[in-house]
Amino acid sequence: MKFQMTPSKLMIALFAVVLLAVPVATIALPKMERSENENRTLAQFPELTDKDGNIKWDYIIERNDPSYMDDIETYYADHLVGREQWVQAKNKLEALIGKQEINGVYTLDDHMIQVFKEYNEQAVADSIEAMNIFADNHPELPCTIMLAPTAQEMFLSKMPTYNGYLSQKSFIENCYKQLDGFTTIDSLSYLSQYKDSYLYYRTDHHWTSLGAYYAYCSAAKALGYSAYSLNDFNIETASSDFRGTLYSKTLDNGVTPDTIDYYHLKNNAPKITMTVFTGAENQEYDSLYVRDYLDVKDKYSSFTGSNQPIINIDTSIENGKKLLLVKDSYAHSLVPFLANHYEKITMVDMRYIKGDLNNFIDMDEYTQALFMFNATSFSTDETLDIIKFTK
Repeated sequence: MKFQMTPSKLMIALFAVVLLAVPVATIALPKMERSENENRTLAQFPELTDKDGNIKWDYIIERNDPSYMDDIETYYADHLVGREQWVQAKNKLEALIGKQEINGVYTLDDHMIQVFKEYNEQAVADSIEAMNIFADNHPELPCTIMLAPTAQEMFLSKMPTYNGYLSQKSFIENCYKQLDGFTTIDSLSYLSQYKDSYLYYRTDHHWTSLGAYYAYCSAAKALGYSAYSLNDFNIETASSDFRGTLYSKTLDNGVTPDTIDYYHLKNNAPKITMTVFTGAENQEYDSLYVRDYLDVKDKYSSFTGSNQPIINIDTSIENGKKLLLVKDSYAHSLVPFLANHYEKITMVDMRYIKGDLNNFIDMDEYTQALFMFNATSFSTDETLDIIKFTK
């Protein structure tokens, strides 16, 4: 009987070829260490041997260790040929059937929004207790806190209530009520006046330089400076093709890329020396902008560099004002404004501090302390607890 190719047989053949070719290509082709689009390091093949060079047969076979097989599965998932295209196709299909929230990102009005649905109540309680102890341990040091809203709070009225999105306004107010010895900054009310402006990146969870500027204005009274007006700055567009952390979760090319702006004080701008302590070495810069990051995907890190344990900023201002800034990455685009009012700013990221903070800085040197976090990161942070041991 003569073989006859039919559409159904052709589909079966193509499916068989794909089914065979994809795993073979995944194994054979060179592997990437990092996905720039997803902004993360990809899984490495799990070690087959222990530290002495012996094959882990007892874990792989005899004990049938599920974690080892899970590691292999994760490795192949991370290095699957065309993985990002598969992810994009999956997310597009979900969008086509009406799904607006994908991987914790809600897309609305050409804007990706990091959702805030729940938080770690115990972690928040521990952080507040630790901060209260810190303030009590340093009665001579004026302590201020800014919990910044994220984009969700600006879009909340347009988002469906049945999805369980929480009010950051209520969350921030509740946190503020529990803090003793702190002056609180209501950046939410100030930002809300300009909510139709470009306050937050469309593809990233951070606020823009304009959003950071308005937060800087909201902090002026509490921190004791007179904020410069927008007209006092020259605005440089450093990048117009930024796709950030929320894009990494969706790979949705349908949302307009972002611009990154640097604000430069027109007159009497202080000279800057920024020293970044990475935990292993000090790196020195003569600017708050690390422009090398503009050439990679993580362009937001051009603001003072990526997250590091300690960043010291010394300026040519001689007013004796020295700020200890305990922060998350929202502070990175805020600092270029604050630096116009301080002789010194020390940025501390407690996620990378091991042990007593006194081992890294002299607490007696500072005239003010500012705790600055966005509401979402503060709601899950489990590292602030050690601040209570800083005396």
